[in-house]
Amino acid sequence: MHFSRSQRVRRCITLPVLVFLSCSTAIPVMAAGRHGHAQQNRAHKAVPPRPGPTQVLPPTPPPTGADTQAGPADDDISADVLLKGLPPSWQAKVLDTPLPPPQSDSRTARAGKPGTITARAGGNTTSGSAGQMASSVSRVLLPVPPDMGIAAFRSGNTFIIVVDNAQQMDTSALRGDGIFSALTVDTLPEATLIKVRLPDTRKLYLSQQAEGWVLGDKPPPDADYADRRMIIPRQVDGGILYPMRRPGRVLSIDDPASGTRLLVGTSTTDDGGILSLRKGDGYDVWPTTEGVVVAAHAPDIGMHATSDGALLTRDGKAFADSGAAVYASDVDLKWLGLRNLPVPELETRWRKALVSAADATPVEEFDRRLDAARAAFAIGSFVEARGILTVALQDDPGEAARPEVRFLLAASELLSGNTEGASMLEGPWAENEQRALQLWRGLYLALGNRQGPEAAHMLARDFARIENYPQPVRDTLLPIAAEEIGRYGSREDLAVLDKLPSGSLYQVATAFRDLRLGKRDQAYATFRKLTMDKDPVVAEKALEQTISIDLADGRMKPEAAAEAFAGLIPDARLAGREAVVRLLQADAHMRAGRWSDALAAIDKAQAGDKPAPESVATPMLFQTLEQIARSTPDNSDKEVLLHNAAVLRAHLPDLPPGARKAEIMTAYGRMLRGLGLPDEAAQVLSDTIPMLESPLSRATAGEELAGIQLERHQPQDALDVLNRTDDASLPDDVKASRRLVSANAALAMGDSSKAISILSTDADPSSLDMLAHIHESKAEWPAAVAALRKLAQLSIPETGELTPTQQALALRMASDASQASDRGALHWISHRIGTRPMDPDNDRLFKLLTRRVGDAASASAGLPATPL
Repeated sequence: MHFSRSQRVRRCITLPVLVFLSCSTAIPVMAAGRHGHAQQNRAHKAVPPRPGPTQVLPPTPPPTGADTQAGPADDDISADVLLKGLPPSWQAKVLDTPLPPPQSDSRTARAGKPGTITARAGGNTTSGSAGQMASSVSRVLLPVPPDMGIAAFRSGNTFIIVVDNAQQMDTSALRGDGIFSALTVDTLPEATLIKVRLPDTRKLYLSQQAEGWVLGDKPPPDADYADRRMIIPRQVDGGILYPMRRPGRVLSIDDPASGTRLLVGTSTTDDGGILSLRKGDGYDVWPTTEGVVVAAHAPDIGMHATSDGALLTRDGKAFADSGAAVYASDVDLKWLGLRNLPVPELETRWRKALVSAADATPVEEFDRRLDAARAAFAIGSFVEARGILTVALQDDPGEAARPEVRFLLAASELLSGNTEGASMLEGPWAENEQRALQLWRGLYLALGNRQGPEAAHMLARDFARIENYPQPVRDTLLPIAAEEIGRYGSREDLAVLDKLPSGSLYQVATAFRDLRLGKRDQAYATFRKLTMDKDPVVAEKALEQTISIDLADGRMKPEAAAEAFAGLIPDARLAGREAVVRLLQADAHMRAGRWSDALAAIDKAQAGDKPAPESVATPMLFQTLEQIARSTPDNSDKEVLLHNAAVLRAHLPDLPPGARKAEIMTAYGRMLRGLGLPDEAAQVLSDTIPMLESPLSRATAGEELAGIQLERHQPQDALDVLNRTDDASLPDDVKASRRLVSANAALAMGDSSKAISILSTDADPSSLDMLAHIHESKAEWPAAVAALRKLAQLSIPETGELTPTQQALALRMASDASQASDRGALHWISHRIGTRPMDPDNDRLFKLLTRRVGDAASASAGLPATPL
């Protein structure tokens, strides 16, 4: 969009407020605008010029008085001449504005009227007032309204932010210290330029907030800057598009350092920038922090705004890219040597590179071989690329230190099926390379059996990069990335799958996406259709999903699903997915409670040439072993106990250390005790207790070990274990059970008084039983009767059939009461039992013991005693 000369002069554009963020609440304000109007020039002193061949010269002080007054003469100013007071090297002209205009984004909307900017800090509001700097600042707030776009880039030793302000703003600026002390603001007729002179090669960072944009010399504290978006250009019908979610305007300015004509595309949303320099035919695409900046060397290079982003054209029309400018990073362009050329041209390039490598002199040989490896990679011959590089490095091992060589070798290994050889893709790499390497780190995770949300996010963020790759590489990587995103991506990640190519490989990804988005019936229908696909891998994946969905929705029983997965294994083996199907089969067995069968399936999944990912197999292994441990009671059949103990022992080395492993080891020690192996059980539990985290788990294992130590005739060791594993927060029943073991240990050491003292306050049946036994062994019959009466009250109900155990307790109490001549106790137990029948022998003995109570009752009534 162009403006007339009079329009440009009359548009009074003032400067945005800059708020420096620091720990201090004292925020200084200094007006720093430069404009041709007399009133503004009287209010601010000009900054003295700083000469230098690459420095940006500030404007000279404008004259005051009548010469600066705006008037009719201003209408005669040439379109190429700026307002008075600005150097001729600074020019800005609006080229285009996207149509239709972007809608307001609630995420970046600000309260208040658009274009009314105030500085905020520490809860106070300031507007153009001066103050003193209280502390050093590392960030500055640029309160740019959400309807204005920005672009940010480095030119020479100056960091420049272009604000495409198209409306009046109440403006002022802040004085900072450090690198921000040199911050200046210049107003052009159609743009505001914010400049920071950099004393070294440090990097500045931008992040968007509700109040505007924050510029700092450190990454934002609340965001992962390495995961920031970046602009990935792509070839479209109209030219080369630099996509943005909410594009701003396109402007033309002159670079202050070189005078080069720059085409600047701004963004109103944080879309990132261009990672590295791209060189096209007649233009260069500069690295940016935000937006896109094109240095136009040819007069026919132009750029205009669209609703999808900034579109680069030649003479207003589309043009064929040279194969370089559409690449978003040096990783793609230089390290991998990719060019998005037609396949015949890629093959010609490969043949020429191969001949050139064969004819190379010793000095040239490695670089020519490297070119040949890149050419082979571009046509999808990844094994060939790996072979060329491997031989080249055998002859020149020192070249392995070059990052582009290591990366190309790792990428070739990955796509040749050797994920172990590709491990260097994870790094370490230099910090400035991390963002460019994110795509390939995601591919490494996806192909290296480490699938999940992290890999999906990395691939989704740079999905457009793959779409710019040459066809052979693109056809290999795009289905992998699409399926990974479809299976594990977030809702935001899944949006990149809206425009996939046709073909069954991409239909698989789409079906997974629909499943994640809740379109279950639609996904199921797609999978059912794909089960008949000619591609065996596609058909096998579709069958996996139809069985899984049928199982989850109740249309298939777990046992039937396990059989169905078993029948799918031959096809899965051919598709390289046997481990996945084995795990699905294990899941079906687990649903059916067939834990041994589930464990067998997990073992087979981990034993193949391409084992199951540990992130999936290990949790299933834990769950299965825990269930086997829980379902094996102490009184199990010896054969079952032996089998389950052997199963646990075989799998314990495969489990990562931690509390869950320790719980399984506790169960294993208990099984060894049940098998009559106290020495082995004691060793296992001694190793286990330090690994347990919760007090209850430690107490339970400690009680088990103490019991084993008693069996080994080591009562003092039993007491030591109980003391080490004690905790005041334990439940009462656990405390009572542990006191019982302590009492047994005291008895084993010959201290019955201590045992009685330990048990005297317990009302637990086991403790009462043991207390009665101790008193019985010492012929302390009244005390024994007291303990047994409490036990009988807990164990013998007043009504109902008597169990053999209850009958035995009644006989025991009657016997001890007879020894103690305790008629009251005999009367109580006789009344408790009443007329309920006992076994014949128990009945005769109980009546004999309680006869005195009956004789006494008869005598008091004047009746004869009942004979036996």
